[in-house]
Amino acid sequence: MKPKTAATGLLLTLFIILPVTALEMNLETVLNKALRSNKDLKMARADIRLADARVTEAWSSVFPTISTDINYTRNLSQQFIYINGSFGGGSGPSRFSFTFKNELLMTARLDQTIYSFGKVGTALKIAYNYEDYVKAVFVYQKEKILNSIREAFYRALVLKKILKLALESESSAKENFEQTRLKYESGVSSEYDVLQAEVRWRNAIPATLAARNNYEQAINNVKAMIDLPVSEELTLKGSLDTLPPLPPMLSTAAALERRADFKALLLEESMRQKNVDLEFANHLPNLSGTFSYSYSGRSDQFKLENDYDNYVVGVRLHIPIFSGGYTQAQVQKARVEVEKTRLQVEQTREKVAIELSNIHLKLREAYQRIQSAQKAVDAARRAFEIAKSRSESGQATQLELKDSRLFLDQARITELNARYDYLVAHLNWQLASGSYSMDAL
Repeated sequence: MKPKTAATGLLLTLFIILPVTALEMNLETVLNKALRSNKDLKMARADIRLADARVTEAWSSVFPTISTDINYTRNLSQQFIYINGSFGGGSGPSRFSFTFKNELLMTARLDQTIYSFGKVGTALKIAYNYEDYVKAVFVYQKEKILNSIREAFYRALVLKKILKLALESESSAKENFEQTRLKYESGVSSEYDVLQAEVRWRNAIPATLAARNNYEQAINNVKAMIDLPVSEELTLKGSLDTLPPLPPMLSTAAALERRADFKALLLEESMRQKNVDLEFANHLPNLSGTFSYSYSGRSDQFKLENDYDNYVVGVRLHIPIFSGGYTQAQVQKARVEVEKTRLQVEQTREKVAIELSNIHLKLREAYQRIQSAQKAVDAARRAFEIAKSRSESGQATQLELKDSRLFLDQARITELNARYDYLVAHLNWQLASGSYSMDAL
């Protein structure tokens, strides 16, 4: 075998034999990856850049507009005018050329709004309010997205624990089946006991497969949220053992003061009110000024001669008299939008009050379920240990052993779900109370 071929074969063998190293991420690294790569956050940041552009657009109405035009004309043939009467001793109308081979015309123009009865200033205020509005919306969107990622992370941890329980249950059932079969072969156990043990083991296999499928789906969900390829192996590191304390009840006013989405709603109301003034300003006159400069040169040669220039200054006063009711309709629409936004603000106050109360109820319920589930797990674990010991000594049936293991698994899953529900409720509480933190569990 050639050395190059042998080396290639060795590399392929190592690639096949050695396991692919999975990417390990804890909650902090998952959230940081999401801040960099989540597509929804990228789109929200694009809205901020769009708001900056709108501020620049509003300022454009404050500054003058300056433009220039340069026109060059090459006349390929002469043009003439005819005048009745004889000049130079000839007879009939006389012909005169009035064009040159080369003509150059340059113009420059400046237009400036002098006074618009507050329209420009109002547009600027709206633009800056819109910029603050978009930033507040981004903060709330970021909190919601990271909140969803935390939920997905905790869900994956729960399903990982459930998969571990399923594997343990399957392994325990298989071990029990093998022991019972040995006892049967030794004449200690009956064939019925062996069949029961085998059925218990076989029934545990589909449960393990379902638990594995649920866990892998949860991992794929996390990958999608942080823009990680589905083909990349991912292992999540974390624990559900440490839980944040039960928060005290918070007043609606305190929560609204800290919530970014409510701040955005108040900014929207402010913009709607200013838009009424902006639309009403279309009833009022508009004063603008113009300054222009022009230069013209003509020659049969490629040089500037026969030239002249001119300066023009002008003022324009635009007075709207009648628009068929269009302007008044726009003002009325703007006022209706203000009223709708005010109602939305009041509605949000009521919704947040109910939301805070309901989430706090869920927190207390989940907290009490955790305490109850912990006691149930302790009791179920002790019952399983007794049933297992009795089964090994032939004092308990396979059905008793199966039931005790089932009760233990159910109690542990109930505790895991209670912990997950508490963590999710706590995240929702942070979002509802405006106390979301990157450092919170």
